[in-house]
Amino acid sequence: MPEERRMDMNSRAMTELIVKKAIAFGAASAGIANIRDLKTAPAFVMMPQRPHIDRVGAVENTTGLPEGVVDWKDEMHSMLVIAYEHPEEKPYLDCWLDGKNPPGNLELIKINKKLKTFIESEMPGVTAMPLNYYVEKGGVWLKDSAAVAGLGILGKNNLLITKEFGPRVRLRAMFLSADLPSTGPIDWDPCAGCDMPCRKSCPQNAFGTIAYDPEQYGGLAKLPGRDGSYSLLTCDRQMAEDEDNEIKTPTEVPDYGTAGSIIKYCRECELNCRIR
Repeated sequence: MPEERRMDMNSRAMTELIVKKAIAFGAASAGIANIRDLKTAPAFVMMPQRPHIDRVGAVENTTGLPEGVVDWKDEMHSMLVIAYEHPEEKPYLDCWLDGKNPPGNLELIKINKKLKTFIESEMPGVTAMPLNYYVEKGGVWLKDSAAVAGLGILGKNNLLITKEFGPRVRLRAMFLSADLPSTGPIDWDPCAGCDMPCRKSCPQNAFGTIAYDPEQYGGLAKLPGRDGSYSLLTCDRQMAEDEDNEIKTPTEVPDYGTAGSIIKYCRECELNCRIR
């Protein structure tokens, strides 16, 4: 068998094993995005060109790179993306409790740590590098990464929409030194013909006008909200209100105990998506 064919078989087997193990460790789904494909994905092209926005919850940029630019590592060639389900009946998964990382995000971090240990112990020569959530801290644009990995598609609500869980998932990623092919994108469009209750439910009307013009971004066809109508700045106004409405009454939270502080961010566009 030619050497190139053996490498393809090894890559396929490696991908299948990693995805299977991610699900065994608790992920709802998982996939691979090759970095060559990621570098041409919409967010990776657009975000470095977008004017600065003073964001709610902004963090310090520690990469030394311009705003929006991903800190690619020369020794890393692909990326594992995992999703964790956040069903409507478990709202606490997405809440900041006593100022701590949301429980759902903590689960994603745990899964990534287990995967790193498994990959590096079972796949000699492969390095796994779990990533921070924030691009400013060495992370990546997660929704586009998940779309390239085949976990779902980017919908008109500017969220990743999966076939199994709709947009009710959260994401995490890690770089891999192995050069694995992307497991996506998928050919599926649940937004076609939809009357978009997701957009209509937005309390701030974040999809009300065109916020981004393709001509400003080199003719890029896929913009936030697909048509450029999603305004991050407008969405942030709701986040600021949510922080102002912090719950400070001691509250019992499943699998946590008593929380003295709860911040519950808006999920209207997510929970009103018709895909469930």
